[in-house]
Amino acid sequence: MRKSILIIFCLCLWGGLYAQTNDRFNKFTKIVIDPGHGGIKPGARGKKNWEKNINLAVALKVGNMIKENLPDLKVVFTRTTDEDVDLIKRSQIANREKADLFLSIHCNSSTSHEAFGNETYVMGLAKTKGNIEAAKKENADILTEANYKETYDGFDPNSPEANIFFALYQNAYLEQSLSFASKIQSQYKSNLSLYNRGIKQAPYLVLWKTSVPCVLTEIGFISNPKEESYIASERGQYEIAACIFRAICEYKMAKEMSHFKVPTVKELVPYEVIKRDEQRRAKEEAEDRAEELRRQEQEKKAQELAQKLKNAQTPTTELEEATQTNTIQVKEENSLVYSVQFYADPTKVSNSDERFTDLEDISSYKEGKHWKYTAGKFKTLKEANAYNKSVVSKKYPDAFVVVFYNNKKITRAQAIRIEKQLNKK
Repeated sequence: MRKSILIIFCLCLWGGLYAQTNDRFNKFTKIVIDPGHGGIKPGARGKKNWEKNINLAVALKVGNMIKENLPDLKVVFTRTTDEDVDLIKRSQIANREKADLFLSIHCNSSTSHEAFGNETYVMGLAKTKGNIEAAKKENADILTEANYKETYDGFDPNSPEANIFFALYQNAYLEQSLSFASKIQSQYKSNLSLYNRGIKQAPYLVLWKTSVPCVLTEIGFISNPKEESYIASERGQYEIAACIFRAICEYKMAKEMSHFKVPTVKELVPYEVIKRDEQRRAKEEAEDRAEELRRQEQEKKAQELAQKLKNAQTPTTELEEATQTNTIQVKEENSLVYSVQFYADPTKVSNSDERFTDLEDISSYKEGKHWKYTAGKFKTLKEANAYNKSVVSKKYPDAFVVVFYNNKKITRAQAIRIEKQLNKK
C-alpha cells in the first residue's frame, strides 16, 4: 500500500509540473480519442447492438471531423478496429503521446429500459450510488486482463473499498476536465433531443492514471430501445459526433485564446446521411399510416354494422362514424378539442416524464404501434397553432396539431364537418 501511495504521489506531482509547463505554451495540438471497450470486452448490450461498435463509430466520426476542419490538431486513437485494449494502456497512450486532452466515448446502460439521456464524467470520487454502480460496470473490464491486481496496484472493482482507493489520487487537471465536460453537455443540450443528465464525478480506471485533462462521455442509453435506435443510427452518430467536435473547438479556442468559425451540427452531417434518414422515416411513417388505414377500415365496417341497429334519425350518426378507437382524456363533452402532438414512442412513458416538464396538459393515446403524446387543449385551431409555434415546436420541431371530439381522435376534414353541425345548433 505504501508503494502504491508513493507511486500515486509521484504521478500527481509530475502531472502538476507538466500542467504548469504546458500551460505556458497555451497550445492544444493533440487529442487522444478512446472508443470504449472492444474485442472480447463488448460493453453493454442493447436490443440489437453492442456498445463497443457504437463507441467506435462515433469516435471515428469525431476524428474525421477534426482532420477535415482542424488540421493543426493531431488525433490519436486508442483503437480504430474491434480490438481489446487494456484500460491501463489507454491512459498510457495519452501520457506517452503527451496529449493535451483525453476523451473516452461510451454508451450508458441500466436495468430499467426507461432510463434515458446523456452525461459526461470527470475523474473523482462517486458521491451517489448510481455513479458508483456506473463506475463498477465500466471498471469490471479489468477482470479479464492478466495480472490485473499487479497492474492496478491491487485494485478490485467489486471491493467496498474501491471508491476509497481513489481518494489517494487527485486529478491535477480537474478544472480543465470540468471545463471540457461542460462544453460537451452544453452542445448535447443545444443540439440533441436527448435528456441532459449533466456532469458527474466517478472513479473510472480509464481516467485514473491519465496525466492530462480527461473526460468520459456517455452518449445515451443503449438499454433504452428509443435511444438505442438513435445512437445506433448513422444520422444519430453524426449528430452526436458533431456535438463533441464543436465542444473540442470551443475548448481549443478557450485554451489558445483564439477564435475561428465552427461549423454547425447540420453542416457537419453529410447531406446524403440526412436524405437516407428522411427516407427511412418516411418509410416507417408510411407503414404506420397503412396500418392505421387498415385499422380504420375494420373499425368503419364495425360501426356501419352497429349503426344499422340504431335509429336512423339519431342526430349524432355522422359524428359517431367520424370517431376512432384511439382516445385522449379531456373534460369537454360534445365539443372539439385541439392539441399539439409532439412525441411518439413504442414504449409507454409517464405523462409526467422529465422531458415534458416545459409543456402543459400532457395526454397520451395509442395509435398503431406507438404511444403518442400531446400538449395543451384548445377550443380552436388558431389557438393550438399559436401554442405549437411559441412553445412546443421550439423543443420538438416536428410537432403538429391534432383534433379530438368526445375524447376520440378525428381527422381535420371530419372536424370541419362537425364544426358546421355544431354551429347550426
